[in-house]
Amino acid sequence: MWTMGVYGFVVRTSSFLAAMGAAAWLHGPVLSAEPETGAEATAPVTGSKELINKHFDSVAIITGDGGSGTGFITKDGGRAFLYTAAHVISGNKRLTVKNANGREFRKFGAFEVASESDLARLELLEEFEGGLQVAKPASIKVNDPVLAIGNSGGAGALAILEGSAMSLGPDVVEVSSNVIQGNSGGPLFSGNTGEVVGVVTHLIAARDDLWAKDTKFAEVRRFATRLDRVITWERVPIGRFLAEHQKIEEFNRNSRILFAISSLNPTQDGLRLDSKIGGNGPTLLSVFDENKNVPIVAELIEMNSKLGDKRLRTSEAELRKRFASYYQTSLTRLDQGGDKFVAKDFSGQNRERAKQAREWRDEAVTELKNAANRMR
Repeated sequence: MWTMGVYGFVVRTSSFLAAMGAAAWLHGPVLSAEPETGAEATAPVTGSKELINKHFDSVAIITGDGGSGTGFITKDGGRAFLYTAAHVISGNKRLTVKNANGREFRKFGAFEVASESDLARLELLEEFEGGLQVAKPASIKVNDPVLAIGNSGGAGALAILEGSAMSLGPDVVEVSSNVIQGNSGGPLFSGNTGEVVGVVTHLIAARDDLWAKDTKFAEVRRFATRLDRVITWERVPIGRFLAEHQKIEEFNRNSRILFAISSLNPTQDGLRLDSKIGGNGPTLLSVFDENKNVPIVAELIEMNSKLGDKRLRTSEAELRKRFASYYQTSLTRLDQGGDKFVAKDFSGQNRERAKQAREWRDEAVTELKNAANRMR
């Protein structure tokens, strides 16, 4: 058993922008739900008021030292679980879980993550009379009414967000409910049955290309991961899961620095750190400033200062030679041990994040090698 909130946990744009975390890790006819022959009928919910009154106490506000989100309690085979998005747990060493009436849940047991989705659940070891019902497989349909409850904006209060299912995939459902940061991990209810059909997980940024113009894809899209399907759960020590998150963050930090260094345009007057990566990304200066305590970055900032105030006088040929050497040194230091970063060594959602991180690192290394070659 471990205790939450008392003891600390032991926790598309360009590839560069993806490594920066720019990719977001949320009307039609009402369809009635027909019970299966011989099965106990679930009374359809005729409005959000009945749904809220019935289930509000089972939804929780999750507050951590690294972020906030939402969760909810379900019952499965006589056991109670707190469900949430895996990324709500990641990045936090301490979490507090309370429902809207102020009850704090502290005692939890086994921690599990879904094999291929942004889902996590914790066994609840406290008595709890409520609990939400998870829908049977393939329950949600396009145009079905849905309702999300969550800690919108991390404000510490549960908001009620009605909408409909706009599109479906094997693992996700796109919704029109206006979910935002803080709603992650919250339940997505079927407006027909009152059962939980998904967990709010992510948004996709609006597209501004020619193909998306004047379509719904030019707007932010909001998604929940479906629960009305068979899910394979992995039991993972929570300390390991949180350590994996930290390892990915550090790996991506070095990839961001490598991308930024590869974008340098050194001149005898300075390094032009106000340049934007990819033309519309963050400035080089912003990336270097947030990593100024990294030795290789500190050296670069000092070099830029010396070039700017003419304390470092060098020919263009010598400057190019100096930077060719600097690029190689950066690669050696920042990619040290990178070959041991393998996606299959990670669990659940972290496995996919690690796979993306590996791809970004490989591209960053290629870009830096190309930059070094241009200096020769």
